[in-house]
Amino acid sequence: MFFSDLHVQILSRGILNPGEQLVGQTVTSYMPWWAFGFIRRQYLVLATDQRLILVDHRYSFLQPLEQRLHQVDSIAWSNVQEVKVKGLFMKKKLRVRGVGENGPVSLTMLIPNGFFGLFAPMKNNIPGAKTVEAAFQGNQAAPALGAPVSQNGYGAPQISYAPPAPQLAAPQQNAPGYASVPPQAPGQYGAAPAPAPFAPPPAGAPGSYPPPRTWS
Repeated sequence: MFFSDLHVQILSRGILNPGEQLVGQTVTSYMPWWAFGFIRRQYLVLATDQRLILVDHRYSFLQPLEQRLHQVDSIAWSNVQEVKVKGLFMKKKLRVRGVGENGPVSLTMLIPNGFFGLFAPMKNNIPGAKTVEAAFQGNQAAPALGAPVSQNGYGAPQISYAPPAPQLAAPQQNAPGYASVPPQAPGQYGAAPAPAPFAPPPAGAPGSYPPPRTWS
């Protein structure tokens, strides 16, 4: 079966979640030697930014030319153990191992490419398989978010807050033509300054009292 770009877009529209992006695609063939041709499957492998999707198409035993969609298996990238393109020259295979929604997955599938790509089940099938492999490697290389650093015996970091610095009042400016007289410095704890001690005026000064008279 040939998978055109339009067919893949229509099929993935019903599989992908909202906001999920398709980053790679390829078509593989699975026909193990021990089944003597009784097991013939074709997988549409889709790589997204969130997971690896295996769309299983199987041929009918009674009608060998009829192919039907059997199931869709989804494997989150955190559960994928291996996605690797193997083989030499034009005989390439895709190795997939992981744990999907339907259980463990361990498949070694042929990547058919036809005659130099002329009769391949998908355009650019082998480069598409390498794109799927690169998507897996990119998710494995992405750094995982770690737990918060422990400080003072606690799981979450302790944050200390310093009191804000006091704000200095801006100096007041007098109107033009008036001299600036600084205010008197306040006493201790902001109280008014103590009055100066009283000193009597000298004798003979205006406003002073006459000296006391002596009586004989």
